[in-house]
Amino acid sequence: MTRRYVRLLVLSSLFTLSACAQQSEIRQMHQSVSTLSQEMTRLNQETVKITQQNALNAKSTRGVYLLPGANTPARLESQIGTLRMSLVNIAQNADGMRVTLRIQGESNDPLPAFSGTVEWGEIQGTTAQFQEANVKNQLISAPASLLAPSDVDIPLQLSGLNPAQPVFVRIHDIQPTTPQ
Repeated sequence: MTRRYVRLLVLSSLFTLSACAQQSEIRQMHQSVSTLSQEMTRLNQETVKITQQNALNAKSTRGVYLLPGANTPARLESQIGTLRMSLVNIAQNADGMRVTLRIQGESNDPLPAFSGTVEWGEIQGTTAQFQEANVKNQLISAPASLLAPSDVDIPLQLSGLNPAQPVFVRIHDIQPTTPQ
């Protein structure tokens, strides 16, 4: 009788332990699915932003458009050569958005000192037929680079922007500055 009791006790303990293990595995699987779902949502949003950024740049006759959240550089043919530009370190603050404009030269030569214009605002309508609203601008400048290939990071405060809204940043009129 005791053997039977012990055997029953061992079997019930194993069943309980296996049920706990299954619950733990199920919980872990639910967490993995949730994480995967969040990542897919983020990637879908990023894909939409990249598509919009590419559409805006395909129609642009003045500079290059960058959309926060696209996480993809855009190329600009400028007076100082072909530049690859992107927005990094994007953070919302009380006055709008704080971003870093990363400009990278594509040649093996250092970038000369340069200046340019950054504009930002809201996009109203669709990328096929849109209007820019509440546009603001700021002049930027960068010293000559000593190393090649060159990377220049320019911190920007883009006042009045809410990254939850359809917004744009456009860079244009990049030209060399002459030393004085």
